[in-house]
Amino acid sequence: MKIITQILILSLLTLPACSGVDSVTKKRYSNSENTIVLIDMTARDFDLQDAGSQLQGAIEDAMVDTSYALAGESARYRLKYKILEFDEGNRALRIASMGLSDSARAKLRVKAALFDGSDMVGAWEVNSWVTGGPTGGSEEKLFERAAKEITNHLRGDF
Repeated sequence: MKIITQILILSLLTLPACSGVDSVTKKRYSNSENTIVLIDMTARDFDLQDAGSQLQGAIEDAMVDTSYALAGESARYRLKYKILEFDEGNRALRIASMGLSDSARAKLRVKAALFDGSDMVGAWEVNSWVTGGPTGGSEEKLFERAAKEITNHLRGDF
């Protein structure tokens, strides 16, 4: 019993020492002041405007994984985005076809650009889609995937 106790104590002291972390950062621009503001350039079409606000919420949530802090108009960087295409598809048909029907697929196409002052330092076109499966996929997942792709570009992950 005494040997088992000693082994447990020894393992508790040595196991935490076997952990670590490593980081690789890839950026083409300096980030000394890491404040950013999100600007929705989406047309005032009601369907696209609603999608723009949903994407903004998803980007704000995904910004947690970046080194940027959301700020107001005085931010150094500006992330401008415009929804070019949004089709919510048909969730019931996605469930029924198990994602095999392209006509039921939800689609989102967004153009995004990062500005440092008046200089554009990066631009991307992001296509996101949800095809279905047993639950049919949700609109939230569509916007989360697009936001994740945009923030990956902000972090320099390509």
